[in-house]
Amino acid sequence: MIDLHTHILPGIDDGSQDVETSVRMMEMMIEQSVDTIAATPHYYCLDATPEEHRAKAEAAFARFSDAWKERHPEAEKLPEIRIGSEIYLVNSLDSVEKPELLKISGTDLILFELPFSGYHGWMPRLADLVAGRAGARPVFAHVDRYLEMYGRRMTDELEALPHAAFQFNSDSFESRDALKYMYSLIKRGYTVFWASDCHGAHRRAPDLGNTLPGLRRKIEKKFSPSVFEAIEARQYRLMNK
Repeated sequence: MIDLHTHILPGIDDGSQDVETSVRMMEMMIEQSVDTIAATPHYYCLDATPEEHRAKAEAAFARFSDAWKERHPEAEKLPEIRIGSEIYLVNSLDSVEKPELLKISGTDLILFELPFSGYHGWMPRLADLVAGRAGARPVFAHVDRYLEMYGRRMTDELEALPHAAFQFNSDSFESRDALKYMYSLIKRGYTVFWASDCHGAHRRAPDLGNTLPGLRRKIEKKFSPSVFEAIEARQYRLMNK
């Protein structure tokens, strides 16, 4: 099970605030059978360069790894953790150098967050520009949040981007609108990912392992078991190039 969007790294954004929280979040993910995790702290281009952001993320990962080994010296290997970013889309991104450092490590995936201030036509074009410079496939984070806010124009324009992928948060799996849109993407052959977008061990805790089985049943009922299996197989291929 892949959790493509998490804020598990300690002390780097509004997610986990310390290594103790990160360790507990990881314990929860292991209990839920998550085996591949993308650690995607927020990236704001006005606050840091990609090099600075990457260095902070790697330092946070090192602190977490040390804490995990100290608390679980007998534990087997951790789930695979890929360091990436959740990139906030603003016009200033067009001048950012080395955007490849913002990709999810070991993949050709780059995760973008649309702003909540309103939809504009430059957003998908800018995401496509940055992804192209990074040599990456754009993935749009928690698209379920924007459906009512932005409407059909957003979905049409994002879908027009070559190789665009769409990530749904686990708390949307009971939403009729989110499921309707997810099913339409699946039916038309788009790539979808799922994620917890977890920020802590209590508030917005990891829950993908608890919620995905229910979504799987819905997809298998709507389509067939082979469709869900094909979606997961594609997710793993893209996470491993």
